[in-house]
Amino acid sequence: MIEIICNEESTDKSKQVTRGAAIRRPKNIKQIGEVSSDKKIYIEDYAFTYINSIAYNNPSDSQAGVLLGESQVDGDEKCVFIKGVIRAKLGTEVEEKGVYFNENVWNGIYSDVEKYFPDLSVVGWFAAIPEVTTERMLKLKKIHLDNFAGAMKTFYLIDTVEKEENFYLYENGELKKQKGYVCFYERNYEMQEYMLERRERSSSEDGQDKVMKSIRNIIREKEELREQKKSTRFMYAVSGFMVVVILVISINLMNNYQKMKKFDKSISSLMVQMSGNDSDDGENVVPVNKLEGGVYPTEAQTETQEATISATATESVKVTTAPATEAQTAAASVSEPKIYTVKAGDTIMGICKRYYGDTSKCSEVIAFNNIKDENLLYVGQQIKLP
Repeated sequence: MIEIICNEESTDKSKQVTRGAAIRRPKNIKQIGEVSSDKKIYIEDYAFTYINSIAYNNPSDSQAGVLLGESQVDGDEKCVFIKGVIRAKLGTEVEEKGVYFNENVWNGIYSDVEKYFPDLSVVGWFAAIPEVTTERMLKLKKIHLDNFAGAMKTFYLIDTVEKEENFYLYENGELKKQKGYVCFYERNYEMQEYMLERRERSSSEDGQDKVMKSIRNIIREKEELREQKKSTRFMYAVSGFMVVVILVISINLMNNYQKMKKFDKSISSLMVQMSGNDSDDGENVVPVNKLEGGVYPTEAQTETQEATISATATESVKVTTAPATEAQTAAASVSEPKIYTVKAGDTIMGICKRYYGDTSKCSEVIAFNNIKDENLLYVGQQIKLP
């Protein structure tokens, strides 16, 4: 529930305070100094920039104006949010009287408030004067009590000579200096419009509007900085998304590679089982008419392999052949076929040429061994030679 507490004798917007609701705090903030735990002062960056611009543009002159915004209370915590600034038109009397607020000054202020900040209330005031003495501080205190009475009204004082800037709150009969405040950032279009339309002319010979030139530069720099921050955040987001995509693709590729390896092993094992010629030592079955890596051997490599296999086979025959009579040898050659174990690089034509002297019996050997594909032999496969 939100309750608006008004002065019983006046409906002036400057007396309005929002109570009973959670305090709406800005997101982009920068804390300066130590901020009180129960009383906090927030000032929008454009409003803060404008006050300091007019204060230091002519540091020898006294300047004053009102602070616009809203006050919020939640239990014991009280917050003042400053979102707009109206510079008071003090006229020529300022040199004699110093800072002051009279009927004419207030009429000009309320006119600008209705034009530029119709939704904001007066939450305090500011003054920029050279050399804040004790006597001047007493006059400022009187101005505060006469025009900005209330515990939630704040006072921002700038000493343009010493370059000291402090916020004050009225507590226990005195203007008490606050140890810190919070500057926040938002799209304050009303303050920007007011800053651009109020062209404060300096008395320099070239007639340049130094205040507005400085303000435009500050606004442009801040807008560029915000755009850069947005672009940077966007690029970080895109980069993070691309990294995630690359990781997902890499993981899928690794999984697919592992699946293909398993599939290739399953096919090889299945082919061996179908041919009934699994190797006894359990090693992977490799086609003899291919080298490792799927590369076919050159003619020179094939001849070298055949010569090596021939020598090995001849030596094996010499070792395993036992002495026998001519009749026994002739009977064995007729009744029992010879068995040849396939080695790497063997082909049907090479085996026939080696044992028969030519390739005329290739078809007979293929048919005798029930070989379906003469180009697909495996290491360890046994070929019967009729």
